[in-house]
Amino acid sequence: MKKLILTLSFIISFTSFVKVHAQSEIQQDSISINARIADLLEEKEQNIKDEKEALKYTIEAINEKLEKNKITKEKAEELKKTAAERTALNIKYYEQYAMLEEEYVRKNGKFSYEGGAMLEIGTKQFIRFRNRNKDREYQQYRNTEIGLTIAFAYNFMNGDNLDINDFSYANNNYFSIGFQWKTRLDKNNNFRAVYGVEYQSHGTELNGNRFITQGDQAQIASLGFNADKAKFRQDQLVFPLHLEIGGSERKEYEDGRVRFQDYDEWKFGIGGFVGFNMSSRLKLKYELDGREIKETRVNNFDNETFLYGLDAYVGKGDITVFGRMNLNNVFKSGSVDAQYVAFGIRIQ
Repeated sequence: MKKLILTLSFIISFTSFVKVHAQSEIQQDSISINARIADLLEEKEQNIKDEKEALKYTIEAINEKLEKNKITKEKAEELKKTAAERTALNIKYYEQYAMLEEEYVRKNGKFSYEGGAMLEIGTKQFIRFRNRNKDREYQQYRNTEIGLTIAFAYNFMNGDNLDINDFSYANNNYFSIGFQWKTRLDKNNNFRAVYGVEYQSHGTELNGNRFITQGDQAQIASLGFNADKAKFRQDQLVFPLHLEIGGSERKEYEDGRVRFQDYDEWKFGIGGFVGFNMSSRLKLKYELDGREIKETRVNNFDNETFLYGLDAYVGKGDITVFGRMNLNNVFKSGSVDAQYVAFGIRIQ
């Protein structure tokens, strides 16, 4: 309980620290007016181009009907005239809209609309997805980045009567995959808060044909026969939080944007995680009377649901070496004493 209270206190305190600093940095962000206007003009030209392209397809369709004698020549001319007038009006609208919006941007430093995504479908064979909200792209300072993280590691249980030598080296593995957010905590981006959500899987196999029993008290027992496989696996969802310290290269662009790049810099991170166990299973593979038997025992292993622990890493760029240790017991009181320990490679 004492370890749990210390871990939760650390995470709550660090979260409050991140929130205060992130809000402080966000207040310093400004939007590049020139970049917004450039995007506005680009959007206008694209709209005009699309209108002309749509008119071209419309006229081709009218001519095709005329060639097949589905409409008269007079009707074809009438349809072409109507299509051309509609295109001219649309182009005029885009030009007027761009002019008014440019005036608004120069005066207020932002677009008049809230932004969002828009799917545009033309009259023939063109579909375009446009993100009209360029705020994030043109923020002077981008405080938070998001990315994928994936890790592979060696994994075992450590306890009063367990250590690394009790496990087979070949079949003990750890895997995780998830999303992480990285928030800048200072103006030079040397201190970052790294947090996210991960799915992780602990796989352990005791040596000596032993296994973990099911029931009210999980214990280590002998199978009584030779097994090709007796692997215990737990699937979990965790929420890690780290303080990362490392180098960062500052880049300034002509439109006023400032970006920090740390992909080729050394970094060190320390923190913790909380989460919960989703499932537990024991997979057995053995031979019986000349037949290969595969057996899976799911849940009912008297395991703890809530989990928490410590995590640290060091590396350069996207590759880090990490170590993760659970502070909670894998199983409940009265069962075998065990805590997960994992160390390996993380790509983030």
